[in-house]
Parts: sequence; C-alpha cells; structure tokens
Amino acid sequence: MAADILRVTTPLTGQDPATRVRSNTQEPASTNINNVINPNRVPKTDSKGLYNDQETNKFSPNLKSNFDAFLQKLANTPGMSMEAAKLFFTRYGSIVNAGMGEGIAAEMGKYLEMMKVNDTELLALLKGMQSSSVKFTGDFFDVLRNLMSNKNISTDAKSLILDFLKRYDAITANSHSLENIMSNLNNIADRMMKSSAEQLRELVSTLDTTSGKGNVAENLANMRENIIPLLAKYISQTKDYGSVRDNISLFILNFTRYEMGSKEAFSDALNSLLGIPEVASKVSNSMVAELVDGIFANIPGDHAKVLQDQLVTVLTKGLDGQAGYQNTQVFQNILQSALLNESVYMPLLHMMIPADYNGKQMFSEVWVDPDSNERNNNEGGNAVKLLVKFDIKDLGFFEMIMLVQNSKVDMQLFYPEHLEPMKSQIKDGIFTIVQRNDLKFRSYMADKCVQPKPISDVFPKLFEGRNMVNVTV
Repeated sequence: MAADILRVTTPLTGQDPATRVRSNTQEPASTNINNVINPNRVPKTDSKGLYNDQETNKFSPNLKSNFDAFLQKLANTPGMSMEAAKLFFTRYGSIVNAGMGEGIAAEMGKYLEMMKVNDTELLALLKGMQSSSVKFTGDFFDVLRNLMSNKNISTDAKSLILDFLKRYDAITANSHSLENIMSNLNNIADRMMKSSAEQLRELVSTLDTTSGKGNVAENLANMRENIIPLLAKYISQTKDYGSVRDNISLFILNFTRYEMGSKEAFSDALNSLLGIPEVASKVSNSMVAELVDGIFANIPGDHAKVLQDQLVTVLTKGLDGQAGYQNTQVFQNILQSALLNESVYMPLLHMMIPADYNGKQMFSEVWVDPDSNERNNNEGGNAVKLLVKFDIKDLGFFEMIMLVQNSKVDMQLFYPEHLEPMKSQIKDGIFTIVQRNDLKFRSYMADKCVQPKPISDVFPKLFEGRNMVNVTV
C-alpha cells in the first residue's frame, strides 16, 4: 500500500476511486521570468513572453543589438561640452569654497589655467585634438583604403596591408600601451601579498617611460627577464586564479601590443608594403616621408595631450567623490560621453576643445563627417558636414550645423535666446569670417536655440550601422 500511496506503482483495478491518480487540470505557472525590476528580489511571474515587444514580426525574437544599445545611450547621454561647462562654470566655485577633497579644486584650477590660448596656440590645439582623434588619415592611407576596396587585389597584398596597419597602430600607441602596462602591474601589486607586491612595484619603477616611439627593446627585455618570471612564480606558489590572474591577462594583452610596436618591426612592415606593385605605383616618396615624420616627430609637452591628461586627472578625483558625491553624476556623464564618442560604432570624427580665448572660457564639441552623403552632385569634391556645440561662459550655449562642398557653405546657427536683439550683428560677423577664409554662403539660417539637437538627427549616417550584423551579448 505504501507504494500505491506514493504513486510509484499503478493502482490495482477495483480499488477505491479516491486513490486513483487524477490529471491536474490547472496549468502550472510559467517559470519564465522576463521583467525583473529588482535583481535582489524575484517578483511575481508575468505572462509576457519573449515575442510580446515585437509587433511587426512575432515569429522571431526582438533582441536588441549592441548597436541599438549604443544609439540609445547616445540619445540619452548629455554632451561632453555641456557637462564640462556645467562642472567648471557652475559648480567650480562651490567646490572651491567648500574645500571638498584634497587636491580636486587645485586640479580643476590647473585645468582652467591650461585652457588659456592665443591665436597660434588655439590653432595648434585644434590640430592636436584632430590628430589625436584620428590616426589613419592622409594621402597615404587614402591609397590603402582604395586598394582594400578593390575586389581584384591579391590575398597576399591584403595580408601585407593589414600587417602594416597593425604595426602602425602599435607604434603610434607605444606610450599609451606602456601606461596601460604600468597600470595593470600596479593593479596586480595592489592584490598581491605584501612581499611580492613590493618586489613588483620596484621592478615597475625601473621601466623607462621616456623612451621614444619604437624604442621598446629595453622595456621588453626588462619585462621578459624580471617581471613576467616574478608573476609566473607568484601564481605557481599561491595558486591565485582570481583578480590577480585577470589583471595578468590584461597585462599580457598590452604587452603584446607594445611588442608589436618596435621600430624594426614597423620598418620591415613598411618595406614589405612598398614592395607591392599596386602600392609602389601610387605612393610617392613625399607621402612616405610625411607618414614617418608624423610618427617620430618629437613634440614635447603637446598641449592637446597635456589638456587631455589633466582632464583625466580631474575626472578620476571627481569619480572618487573628492568633489562631493552630489557632483559625481556630472563626472560620470563626461566620462560616458567620451567613451561613447570613441565607440567602434561612431563613424564620425569627434573632438572636445576647451579654450580660454581672449578672456572668454569656452567648452566646444565638434563632430565631423568628412564624406557626407548630402553632397550636391552638381558641385565638385567631397562634402564635409560638421556639428559644433559650444558653451561660452556668461554668454550661453550655441549650436552650428555646417555643410561645406567646393568652397560653398550651408549653415544653420542656433544662439542663446537673450542674444535675439543681436541677430543681425551675429550674421555680419559670421559672413566676415566665412569670406575671410575664401568661402561663400550657399544658404544661411539663424534662430534661437530652443533645445540641443541629438547627434543622430544631424547625421543620419549613424543609422547605417543597422545594416551590419545584429550582434547581441
């Protein structure tokens, strides 16, 4: 009977009907939990299925891609220039007066002092920001792009071009790779036992941070002979497979990139590239000289890089709460905006230009499409489209959309509402600047800036990413 009660065996015929196994007419609740609002608490299950958020096609899941997430963040994240202006123009005084955090006010003041530029320095700053934003520019790389888009190019030629591009990227990023390596090693030391951590920090201090581009041999030898054996010994002894090993993996990735950026490896890759007949026939000696000079030109104290490094210092301290935790969100917004504009999905050149020019502090942000689809077929040459946002202290927020083709300009300018009485004066000034630069207006429109325009509204090219593979992680 025990077996019958437990329903392990089939009930015997003629037994009390109460003992019969009856089918359960109530459907079990769905275990598919879709909309978890609080990850620390499991709410009541709902009946929403995987396909409910897709109206047009219910036969396949509507899973958002990484590109969709990028567009959504781009639409919701405030601009870098607006957030920087908010921080330095509005909140800087309260941070200084409150004395929040040791050093944060001083670092912000140092950044504001670095912003002061004259005419020559402002032009150099613009060029520095442009060169730091895009490396693969110029006639030399235009030749390589045309060759790579040619369906008739051989597989060997493509392979040599790609190898050269890897070497070029690595050698131009030598300093950045070394900084990442030192950061990785210091993070490892923070997580190691004290005696090993002290040894590692001592070895890190022996790395040469002043070596020029391509001069990586000495640092590589130091890491191979001293640092890597120390890390290997530590892992074998402690069996630490946690955060130490994770940071070692990051160190190895940066080590590999640093190793690829040697001067000898770059020279070999360039010579192999110039040995391709298709390349040799289109690349002049002046193009090669300009490329090499651009890599190895020694520009000590480059203003653009110094400004960027100082902003990173300010952001680091701000994110640690040294400017008051009520201001942390502003620092996060600036950082997120910077990362979004460096995304692989961003097809535009992006620059953030801080300047104190003729006593006027300004934070400006520029997006450039060097080959806009909005070109006029009746005009010659490529069309360049720009979106410029700039916030001037005590004056307000401006926005400008400009299309330039064949020295002709289409412009839309949006200015602060309180400058409406000066509309004609603004127009005269703009026309003078355009004519001074040998340009002509094809169209001009000016109006009050009611609300800043999303980047995606100005550059429909952003949505071309939807034509790529829809990847979801």
